[in-house]
Amino acid sequence: MKKALNNLFRRGEANPIKILCLGVGLAIGLAMIAEVIYETSYDNFLPRLEDTYRITEKYKSAQDDTWRPYTQTPGATAPGVKRYCPEVEAATRFTWLQDEMHLVAEDQREVTANAHLCDSSFFEVFPRRILIGENPHTGLEKENNAYISSRLAETLGTDIVGHTLTWKEFPDFKLSVVGIFEEFPENTHLPRFDVVVALPTIGQVMGDGRDNWLGNDRYKSYVRLYPGTKPEQLADNVKRMLETNLPMEHLRKTGASYEIGFQPVSEIFSSSDYNRIMRIVFLAFGILMLAVAVLNYILLVISGMVNRAKSIATYRCYGAESRDIYRMVLAESALHGLLSLALAVLIIFGIQDLLQEQIGHSLRSLFPPATIAVCVVITAAVILVCGAMPGYLYTRIPVTYAYRRYTESKRHWKLGLLFVQFLLTTFFVAVLAVISLQYNKLTNYDAGFEYKDMLYVSLPGTTGTEQQRCVQELKKLPEVAGVTWGYQEPFERCSGNNVYDNETGAEFMNIADMYLTGDDYHQVFGIPVIEGTAFTPHLSDTVARQVMVSRKFVERMRELAGWTGSPIGKTVFITEHKGPLTVCGVYEEIHFGSQIAEDADERPSVMFYAPVPYSTNLFIRLRQLSPEGMKAVQKVVEETMPDRDKHAYSLALEMNALYDGILHVRNSILFTGACILLIALIGLIAYIRDEISRRHAEIAIRIIHGATVGSVQRLFLAGLLKIALPAAIIGTLVAWRVSIALLQLFAVKIELTWWLFTGCALAVLLVVWALSALLVLKAARMNPTENLRTE
Repeated sequence: MKKALNNLFRRGEANPIKILCLGVGLAIGLAMIAEVIYETSYDNFLPRLEDTYRITEKYKSAQDDTWRPYTQTPGATAPGVKRYCPEVEAATRFTWLQDEMHLVAEDQREVTANAHLCDSSFFEVFPRRILIGENPHTGLEKENNAYISSRLAETLGTDIVGHTLTWKEFPDFKLSVVGIFEEFPENTHLPRFDVVVALPTIGQVMGDGRDNWLGNDRYKSYVRLYPGTKPEQLADNVKRMLETNLPMEHLRKTGASYEIGFQPVSEIFSSSDYNRIMRIVFLAFGILMLAVAVLNYILLVISGMVNRAKSIATYRCYGAESRDIYRMVLAESALHGLLSLALAVLIIFGIQDLLQEQIGHSLRSLFPPATIAVCVVITAAVILVCGAMPGYLYTRIPVTYAYRRYTESKRHWKLGLLFVQFLLTTFFVAVLAVISLQYNKLTNYDAGFEYKDMLYVSLPGTTGTEQQRCVQELKKLPEVAGVTWGYQEPFERCSGNNVYDNETGAEFMNIADMYLTGDDYHQVFGIPVIEGTAFTPHLSDTVARQVMVSRKFVERMRELAGWTGSPIGKTVFITEHKGPLTVCGVYEEIHFGSQIAEDADERPSVMFYAPVPYSTNLFIRLRQLSPEGMKAVQKVVEETMPDRDKHAYSLALEMNALYDGILHVRNSILFTGACILLIALIGLIAYIRDEISRRHAEIAIRIIHGATVGSVQRLFLAGLLKIALPAAIIGTLVAWRVSIALLQLFAVKIELTWWLFTGCALAVLLVVWALSALLVLKAARMNPTENLRTE
């Protein structure tokens, strides 16, 4: 190790370059592998994870033989399963209350928190240590009681227990803090719980559906079974529960079916195709990054063998055996590996803000002690490989090379390593191009409505007077092209209702219900009305019982209900809205929410009319999205709602945020691909310089005998392209197959064309050719006598 330290900066061996490339490779590779470990550890914090299940429901209509699964249930399901099934040790349910709820403490300190309504068994199924406060079994049984997380307590202080928090938008809604719980880890499928509110409080903010057996499916329900119990053992009791409490006989008469199931919590995150494939992608990229770094290190070591052959042979003359050579080379690789690991740590901490933004969680959760141990083991394996292969080659150097020049090139080794690097570089460039084009496709996809120049303001907590005044003032702004309102946020998936036959009770289909929309909704959003008319507000007697439907709604009703002719004037019945509802207009198909395949909502949609905004969303269309226009709108919002802390947000940013995961993958591939390209080019430079050094006399003789600079370049480039060309072809073919699998994750996808992959391969070959030609050009222009002087 002492000798390795002395040789660290020895000329001709490029040790700093080796350490730099290996450090970058370790930083990226270990971070990606750590992310895979993080994702495979989802929900592992739960004791008895193997016995914990999420209750799901499945529904099938008479017209559709496909079961439609849902991850939410009615309010009575979880306690019902506990009551009917003795195999259940504990059951709980919770439902969303408010994200980014603005809470004000008694001393006027403000915090923003995610709040959920939870029953008294919540911490029994999801155990967290209660740091301060009373037992949740009693604390969560009383209205307006709440527990806050330890993270929130860091802001409010532990003395907040016993005090009151007020919902800023609804000053009459107050929460009594009765305890502090240890915050949930980040690697869980559960939403972020900052405030756990007693479930009996639900009636103060929304409809109380705790005792519903059918409908109001807004609850996340979970059970923990006794050890050794399987969900199949609950089947008979669950069936008895459904027969007793649900109109199962009526459902059977209409041809519909309803069941509930149990999904292991350990499989919730991994069951997503998107998560599973992304995990494979990150694991593969991490391994490839480490492989490229190791191959480049070995390539640089082999390139330096010419300079070290005499010293290695001299050691052999003085009695050094093969194991001594191995020890010497392993000591050097260990030193380089440790320095590279230190550099990797510095790189990770240096880009921690960027890294945390890409992975979506903290660096602390990415590298817990167990993951750090895995990273150390991987680094040790890298060090071993980096030392073992060069050590084998060094032990093959004969003793006679101590007395003459070492001329063996190891050219096949170098070309083999370069082949792998060129292949991986082309692969990453092609995959990066596909992901970039797919992201561009998603963010510029025609969703059927305009959102690029749209702003929105959430109105809950505001009064009707404030809403009306805000609308009127916004319409006066020259920057504003239109104002409307609506219940549904376009970047969210719609709730559902069923269309049914009022005479037989048979259900036709499930639809995406947009609920209430305001004046000029279709005009402001640019949604074409292809038949009939939009809502007519002045016809107040009839507009309340009117419904507008999408084109697909009409197509499906023609198939399922036998509709013929024009749909205008036909009546429909929709659960929750009942009926009869008269169709007044048909609009072109629109696509709310994400276009990732497993999240895409392809159901027909409907909408109803609201004469005033109520507590929905205000949508403002600008003539052109600009900072000035946004400031003007925000000023009006603040002036008309001075005490509500309301803000105007860009709808385009929210729509693009749906694909932040794709953007992060693209950025990760871009960074990884750039590093692999840089490492490959460093290896190429080392190879070219080594070949020029080995063949400098040949170059000089050729120049003396009349060879041109171009012919000398062709001499080197021809052999190099024989390696680079097949490597690029194989890399593009592998990228093509991987891209096909990746695009299956999306409902909307780009077309994979031959010229896309050909262009990527040519781009890599052009860079390789240009750099190689430049290096050879410099050598070919040297004075031949300088190259022959040492001969």
